[in-house]
Amino acid sequence: MMKEHYLILAGLGFATIIMAWLPSFSKKLRISSPIVLLLIGFGLFAIGLPLGWPDPLWNDRDLMYFSEALVIISLMGAGLKMGQNYSFKAWRKPLLLVFVTMPICMISAYFLGQYFLLLSVPSSLLLAAVLAPTDPVLAAEVQLDDPMEEEEYHDDIRFTLTAEAGLNDGIAYPFTYLAVLVAQAGTWAAFSFSEWFWDKLILKVIIGVIAGVFIGWLIGTLMDRLYKYAGVKTFVGFLALSLTFMTYGATELIHGYGFLAVFFAGFSLRYYEKVGQDYKKKLHDFITEMEHLFMVIYILLFGGSIMNGMLTLTDWKGIAFAFIFVLLVRPLAGLIALGGFKESFKSKLAVSFFGIRGIGSIFYLSWAFVTFDYFDHKNELYAITAYIILISIVIHGFTAPSVVGHFKKKRQPKPEEKGN
Repeated sequence: MMKEHYLILAGLGFATIIMAWLPSFSKKLRISSPIVLLLIGFGLFAIGLPLGWPDPLWNDRDLMYFSEALVIISLMGAGLKMGQNYSFKAWRKPLLLVFVTMPICMISAYFLGQYFLLLSVPSSLLLAAVLAPTDPVLAAEVQLDDPMEEEEYHDDIRFTLTAEAGLNDGIAYPFTYLAVLVAQAGTWAAFSFSEWFWDKLILKVIIGVIAGVFIGWLIGTLMDRLYKYAGVKTFVGFLALSLTFMTYGATELIHGYGFLAVFFAGFSLRYYEKVGQDYKKKLHDFITEMEHLFMVIYILLFGGSIMNGMLTLTDWKGIAFAFIFVLLVRPLAGLIALGGFKESFKSKLAVSFFGIRGIGSIFYLSWAFVTFDYFDHKNELYAITAYIILISIVIHGFTAPSVVGHFKKKRQPKPEEKGN
């Protein structure tokens, strides 16, 4: 028993040590770190490390809690990446991706689920809802890095994808509720649309946004006043983690969406001018390291679930759906939303293509099953989502570093321009 305990500690320690150097190696190799972690997961499973691998599915409740923690930590990081140099005009793209691209993706997934996969109405709705959010966790390579880098140059593509991930992870929640409520009602006729619309869609979203902005502002004000009137200087990075959990829990208790609140709390604190830039960077760096730690554990277990047969729980239609969604539906929906912008097709295609799916989808799926345990095709929905995450990790993982590096280099000012 103790030997297994020590093996687990050694295996996890090995994986997290690798993660310490992996971001740098990933940039040199031009592949995303999740691909390497996935391979390590395959290897640890193959040698029989007793990690308690999924068999091949996780327990719904355990998966929900773990993915919930990982997503909110990542959302806080995304909020802290936002900077003052981005105008309202810059926000047009992520807002269009949320309010145009996301509905197109959901409608497409719903009809494909109904008429191609032959799922029931509630299961089709759930599939559409869980595939709505782009992922703030596995998409690190296509998002802003250092919150201070905004002062160096304006990175439009990565800002757009970071803001989109922060916004749509919370806005997908009402549609997961929709699937659960329709499943509970049994039929569309018995389902109360007005109650869902005003309560789950409008009210909870508004409360989530307001609560997040207020809490971020309140913490910023508190830090400023404590230093100004009592000489107490705050310079501990774990405040970001504390703020994450406090904001999420408090907002859920007052009937708001905690995912949105966490993102906007980070965003609000990032904009609070009287908190020093160095400290904002420290908060960002700490929450990013926590995100990396959780991500290592998740991807190792995800790799084990694949090796243990997760992907065999659906047929060729599920596999085809996964490729269609990642390679056709999201890119086309993104191009439709960005069609009116006067910029290169390559730039719009890059933003449209990198709609990376990941941990947010897993959270919504497990949350729905915990909330209502009578969905049809449960195993198939898990398998399809796993295929989409795997395809996203591999295809986006091999392309993102090179594509984003190309645009980053292209947008950086030349030496003579920096001097002006």
